[in-house]
Amino acid sequence: YTRGTQWISETRINMDYLCRVLTPVVILLFLTPAVVTNAGADIDAAMQAQIRSAVAHGLDWIGQHPASLQDGGLPDLLDEGVGFMMLSTLSTDPGARERFAARFRERMVSLGEMPEFAQWVMAGQKRLTDHYHLVLAARLMRQAGSPTDLQPVIVARAQQVLAATPYSDPTKRLTIALFLSQLGAEPGISVDAALSASRIEHIARGQPPALPAASANPSQRLAASLHLYALVHEIIALTDFGRQPPPDWLESRLEPLNRFLLEAIAWAGRAGNVDLLSELLLSARFLDAPLQEILPDALQQLLAGQQDDGSWGAYETHRPNKLRHAVFTATAALWSHAGAAPE
Repeated sequence: YTRGTQWISETRINMDYLCRVLTPVVILLFLTPAVVTNAGADIDAAMQAQIRSAVAHGLDWIGQHPASLQDGGLPDLLDEGVGFMMLSTLSTDPGARERFAARFRERMVSLGEMPEFAQWVMAGQKRLTDHYHLVLAARLMRQAGSPTDLQPVIVARAQQVLAATPYSDPTKRLTIALFLSQLGAEPGISVDAALSASRIEHIARGQPPALPAASANPSQRLAASLHLYALVHEIIALTDFGRQPPPDWLESRLEPLNRFLLEAIAWAGRAGNVDLLSELLLSARFLDAPLQEILPDALQQLLAGQQDDGSWGAYETHRPNKLRHAVFTATAALWSHAGAAPE
């Protein structure tokens, strides 16, 4: 992002001050030369230039709209931490990787110190989704070197709810169980049984979720989208957000899974769901799926969908902020598949 780096150089503003004025993710991507990907080799120079511009534009939006308790709430604050972690993972430059990791650690420390986080943990009856977010938060805080004192409560309540809800959403049960195991805790249910009930296993057995035609009614399209979001979460949990290679169980199912991912990416593109399209592209990236034939068109769709303000517009979601998540996912998807950082 030439103008940004030139401005930083010409004004000679000290980095500490800069970090107080601009969102660190924007600054650091000015300094990051590339990401880990083989996909960039399949993208021509003209598209890479467009992608660099789009990524910089998306990061400008993120810098101007940071998550807060008033704008997005605790889930968006947690997602923002995940975003910093992902940017660190995708950075090939050691210095940039550590700077992103530092922002991730700061976000996890800040989140853990919020009274509202403790209230979330200690609240009475919660949805299974809340337990997913809390176990994920505990795991990320531990990875960030700042484990929360509330981890035993989070773990115990998640174990209790898994034991008490054997017929609830299989993806949420699996991902909570995996995160508990990664925290060194007994999930209280059989992980093997949870894997057998997963969306991935159904795909491997030749029973993928239906991807309805464009003429389908909204409820059918919504049901398909929810299945695909669930699939994304299974891949995330099994690969540690792309930071670990697929475990043997997943490796043995990659052929049918990758084949379905190609169909799902095309379907999400036709449906115009930028957030889902981006998450599927990132999931395919984690699995090194063969996207060569469809990747240019998918990336071009993301480029065409970006708004003048750097966002991708509002999308259908239960989140309080209807823009932020899609900006993070689309920006990350473009960057991770292009092999190029903003100029």
